[in-house]
Amino acid sequence: MVKKLLPIILLSGVFFLVGILVGHYKPTAIQIPYLFLKDRLINDSTNVYADSVKRLNERSQPGSCSRQGNGYSFFVAGHVYGTPGLEYEGIYKPFKNNKKLNECSLLFGFLLGDTVVTASNHEFGILKDDLKSFEDNTKIYIAPGNHEVGVGSYNAKRDVYLENFGERTHQYLEYKNDLFIILDTNISNWNLSKDQILMLKNLQSKQRKYENVFIFSHQLFWIEDENPSFLGLIPNSNEGRAKKLNFWKEVFPITQSIGENLFFFAGDVGAFNNKSEFFYRNISEVEFFATGMGGGKRDNFMLVHIANEEVNIELVEF
Repeated sequence: MVKKLLPIILLSGVFFLVGILVGHYKPTAIQIPYLFLKDRLINDSTNVYADSVKRLNERSQPGSCSRQGNGYSFFVAGHVYGTPGLEYEGIYKPFKNNKKLNECSLLFGFLLGDTVVTASNHEFGILKDDLKSFEDNTKIYIAPGNHEVGVGSYNAKRDVYLENFGERTHQYLEYKNDLFIILDTNISNWNLSKDQILMLKNLQSKQRKYENVFIFSHQLFWIEDENPSFLGLIPNSNEGRAKKLNFWKEVFPITQSIGENLFFFAGDVGAFNNKSEFFYRNISEVEFFATGMGGGKRDNFMLVHIANEEVNIELVEF
């Protein structure tokens, strides 16, 4: 009898484990082991970092930091407070002191959230002092994350952030024929809030058609669990994430019509050694990136060079 039931029991066990790994079953008692096991199993067979680097190398040449002619460059960096669990001492030193960063003549710098460990006047004061270390002609923008502004539109973290950096947590700017959009994906649980969607619609309705549109956020608010394009991509945190996100049905169609070339950058990866510290993929002729640091393995940031109507992306590994 036992021998007859054994195949059924084993098969049921296999289905149960598969269900856990794909997220259909999430028993409370095994939530933490489930997340750890899922990440380990996926990353044993999928090296998101290596695959993304390969795709990026096939995409274009690295380019160079030059403002000659009509060219310009900017940097993109995520999770710049660095290693989790340590006392905050400012921007991650291996990044701040990076030779490549300091050699380049950069017009802009975009910090994609988690610039501090805890939202406080003390840590924001340290951060503001660190921001002064960048070249005077490099304008720095922050796409805030959960460490800066917490979860939701009203909380103590957000209040402290606004006291230190002003009322705007989302905005856009224009340079030459390019558009830069900084989003706050913390307000509505990784969904883009109504006022930010209205901002995108207003940009969409303009007579002007931008050459390049660069969109920055902390959270990977475009990630889909069931989409094989994102297999193995592990955000540092899922804090505040809603079960259903409005990116692909509502946000993406609007952004596609704003400019000729569209780029999304997110910064909540890299805090852990999990082969997911950098992500790049072209989906529907739109380019998606995630970059970050702090895990001590494959730390990275990006340099973006625009010249002669070309956008070249350079990954800086350190």
